[in-house]
Amino acid sequence: MKTYAQNPFNPDAKITRVSARSSSSQNSGKASDPTVLNAASVGLAAASRPVHGAIISHGADIGIAAALFLGSLGSSTPKNIAYNVNYLAVAMPLTEVSSELDAQLKMSKHVERAITRALGTDYQTRIEEYDDHYAFDRMLRPRWIRVNGPLCENWSCQIHAPVPSATALQWEGRMTIKKVVTGQEAYVYEKPCEQQSIGLVKITNEYNKEGFIAGKRHYVEGTEIPDFDYAQFFQRISENLPEWAYLRVAQKETTPYTLNRGVIVQ
Repeated sequence: MKTYAQNPFNPDAKITRVSARSSSSQNSGKASDPTVLNAASVGLAAASRPVHGAIISHGADIGIAAALFLGSLGSSTPKNIAYNVNYLAVAMPLTEVSSELDAQLKMSKHVERAITRALGTDYQTRIEEYDDHYAFDRMLRPRWIRVNGPLCENWSCQIHAPVPSATALQWEGRMTIKKVVTGQEAYVYEKPCEQQSIGLVKITNEYNKEGFIAGKRHYVEGTEIPDFDYAQFFQRISENLPEWAYLRVAQKETTPYTLNRGVIVQ
């Protein structure tokens, strides 16, 4: 769970979902909001479409929003679904690294570099890290990218993605060895697909909070940016990823598609 990301790209965010398309809508953010169900349905459709020529099986993972959607039914706290839902699927060759930990850290570098290059020269980025404290003296160190530039003036945007380091965000982007479609073994993401998504949001609130049992935690709340070209952003990210990395996208009101090196492959 992205404990620090309180926005639609974090399905388990504890804040009320705010519509990026229509803030005046009275029903926006409620469990009955059709945009939430539409986004989940689009994600579910993406999971059912094979990627022709890909080395990764479309049935090997849960699929965008499938589990989230089913798990939300009958729940008093339905999960958040982004308008620009996406997830990474990779099959890193075993020859690239020597261990699962090395694979996690190398993939993190690939993703971080692809994101910064995708933003272009109009944007600047910096890494944010800090210690969050939980019950029983447990401590987690989040790691995310703060953005400055058009639509993100004064460092007012956050990007969260599977970009762990050796000392931060180690619970995301974990890799394991599995067989892929070709029958060969490769390093793939260990966790369900929704944890390997890339989210860019406008920060609406940022603060520290002292827990009753746990210690201090840093909260960042945000919403998707209506005027930001997410489709182009995802395409440029894909262009800068290795050939064995796929980015699956299910934007609201569009046909789900998969990108490989910036090209739609389905």
